Amino acid sequence: MKYKKHITLTILFGLAITFSFAQSFLVLEKMGTKKRYVYHIGQQINYQIEGKKGMEQRILTHILDSAFITHNDTIPFSTIKMVHIGHKRESGLLTTAGPVLIMAGVAILAIDVINRGLIQDGDYTWDSGIGVASAALVTSGALIMVLRKNKKNLSNNGWWRLRKAVIY
Repeated sequence: MKYKKHITLTILFGLAITFSFAQSFLVLEKMGTKKRYVYHIGQQINYQIEGKKGMEQRILTHILDSAFITHNDTIPFSTIKMVHIGHKRESGLLTTAGPVLIMAGVAILAIDVINRGLIQDGDYTWDSGIGVASAALVTSGALIMVLRKNKKNLSNNGWWRLRKAVIY
């Protein structure tokens, strides 16, 4: 009899603690897919408000049903035009591949110019193989940097939306 009371009280106490700690967070999701980015309270969010040109970088302090609060500003979800998610991507390869390929293309050309012009004490003549390789590296690096979509459009025609999610 004693143990039944202890077990019942322990279960009730555990359930009471579980229900009292609800976590709310901000979800940027693409409707109809499983693509989503989660922002917790205390994290940084980069966004652009309708009618303004620049992106704002703030830290989330509170999340309401249709808005979020950063320091003393309340920003409704409906006024947000675009969200920058560059810091949410964890792929180190894509983050560094573009600039590294561009630097490698420039370095190959510079090494060839220095080698032929200064070290071999000769007049520099254009080598088409080095030029093509350098141009290919610079072009592929630039394409990687340009084609990475780090900004999600939340306009009326877009598929992306912000919403509050709560886990109990």
